[in-house]
Amino acid sequence: MSVLYLNISETARYAGVTNTTVYHWIELGVTRSKKRLFLTAVTIGGQYRIEEPGLNRFLDSLGGYEYVEDKSTEDESA
Repeated sequence: MSVLYLNISETARYAGVTNTTVYHWIELGVTRSKKRLFLTAVTIGGQYRIEEPGLNRFLDSLGGYEYVEDKSTEDESA
């Protein structure tokens, strides 16, 4: 099974936040329940890439996020 890697813009769109917020999550983290949480990212070709399963775990740990599948790319004629 292959893992989907998202770039910063895709991650921001997926999470419903700005690109700046995603950079903040990666570089500075977020404090929740007296713990600092960081979004795990790898660098590929000098650009951050985020694994979709890791993003889901991070958003779950923040709480208050509901995942909505993006159906905009699906064929609407069905």
